[in-house]
Amino acid sequence: MPETAVPEPTLQEPESPAVPAISTAPVYFTREISPEGLARAFDALGFSPAGNVAVKLSTGEPGGHNFLSPDLIGDFVRSLGATIVECNTAYGGARGTTESHLRAAADHGFTAIANVDIMDADGSMSLPVEGGTHLTEDLVGAHLASYDSVVSLAHFKGHAMGGFGGAIKNCSIGIASREGKMLIHSAGTSTTSWGSPAQDDFLESMAEAAKAVSDHFGGVGGAMAYVNVMNRLSVDCDCDSHPAEPEMADIGILASLDPVALDRACVDLVYSAPDGAALVERIESRNGAHTLDHAEAIGLGSQTYELVDLDAGTTEEEPMTINVTCNGRTVTYELNDSAAARGLVGQLPLTLDVEPFGSNEQTFYPPEALDCSDAPLAEGGAGVLAYYEPWGDVVMFYDGFSGNGGLYELGRAVAGAENVAGMAGTIEVTRA
Repeated sequence: MPETAVPEPTLQEPESPAVPAISTAPVYFTREISPEGLARAFDALGFSPAGNVAVKLSTGEPGGHNFLSPDLIGDFVRSLGATIVECNTAYGGARGTTESHLRAAADHGFTAIANVDIMDADGSMSLPVEGGTHLTEDLVGAHLASYDSVVSLAHFKGHAMGGFGGAIKNCSIGIASREGKMLIHSAGTSTTSWGSPAQDDFLESMAEAAKAVSDHFGGVGGAMAYVNVMNRLSVDCDCDSHPAEPEMADIGILASLDPVALDRACVDLVYSAPDGAALVERIESRNGAHTLDHAEAIGLGSQTYELVDLDAGTTEEEPMTINVTCNGRTVTYELNDSAAARGLVGQLPLTLDVEPFGSNEQTFYPPEALDCSDAPLAEGGAGVLAYYEPWGDVVMFYDGFSGNGGLYELGRAVAGAENVAGMAGTIEVTRA
């Protein structure tokens, strides 16, 4: 099952001038791997596919289990009114013919969410390669001519030949017909055999094929968009029927209009992950990052990107805080998220009498009882706000106390705790 690799090789100069690369490409990132996260990452692109829309993904080799789940992508594909597109494999296997490939797509749940088109079922079409070192043409599935817009929806992971697979692989080898796959793997020397090219030549051929597809749809900013899902990060590709289990945690979903920037951002996230050693080794052992160097050199896109964190503005809700004011002095409590605390807040504002009890607490009685079903038992000392369920009173501790089975914590003082001991008369309880 051929494909490619990474480090710091010598770039061959393209035969024709390189197309200027974008200076800085935005790459949108969310850690939320869900249908909602996928939609959010794609929507951030501001990309509106028109006409007949193709979503290019891998249907996954039978026996494998890391391919993108239809449950994850189904809503997204349906929202585009898209057709899922694939091409047959050149290595044989269970997706080597159109009939067996469609059967695999059905078994993996893809035909249940959209029509699936095996684009080389009726042969190849040729796309010109501009500025390539190895390829002068890219042979793609003939049905590609039927589509006006393409969304690359790639599962980012390792690859036995390419080091990693992301947007560039998905749109080069993934869109190539069987003959086109041979042409890429042989670095332009054959449509019938894998050949034995130098590793970098193979990697460069992938980049050149991806550029041909991009150019066909107008280049960066044209009618293509790219999404990489970084989950199930095995060192092996979805074309492997027995992939290694991932050794690292899921990372998130990234999207860009620039496939080079997108793949570069994903590679960088792998390198920065604390548990990414196995995938880093796979990338480096195949010199995989060289694909990005050549892709940039021939004008497919830019490795200079701005990572836009879509989660940065989605902070957790502000904690519930209340003020208890007596004779011009205020205590501020930060409450926990228990039903009891929420029940107290739901009754505010309140004006009540405060009543001392013993030598360590002040109490007041809210009009309605609080639900303590999920509240933690109170423990600690001064500054604890609690609820004594048997009597129905809220307790403000200003000294140590002994816990018991009926005393539940509501929160703790974050300011003004020294004012509790001197309270007397009427208090105002309000949201802070």
